[in-house]
Amino acid sequence: MALAKELMGAGFSPLQASTIGGSYAAVTAAGSSQAPATDVNASMVVVASADGTKGIQLPAVEVGASIWVFNNSASTCPVYPDSGAAIAVVGTGLGTADSAFSQLTYKTTIYKKVTSTQWLACTSA
Repeated sequence: MALAKELMGAGFSPLQASTIGGSYAAVTAAGSSQAPATDVNASMVVVASADGTKGIQLPAVEVGASIWVFNNSASTCPVYPDSGAAIAVVGTGLGTADSAFSQLTYKTTIYKKVTSTQWLACTSA
């Protein structure tokens, strides 16, 4: 992903460059299921206050989009897909619609939307 300053150097406006380059947000995990989970509205997020039940929900985005999530909490963070979608679980297949992916403590996971109803998750070591 290009940095905003690189895109502006190529002639993009600051707003265009920040949109293409991605946006950052700090979010606080909430709820105990998909509906009340905190909505993610940025392409890169740092999550606080996950306690094993409080979570976040990925946005409804176009196929090919990626969302980077860093769990900066001392507990696992449930990450829910957008409504009707699923997140693939390593070693178990494509996952179940509307079920949470358990993002481990102090790990970064890149969520990639590969079809209109399927996300793939790649977690750091």
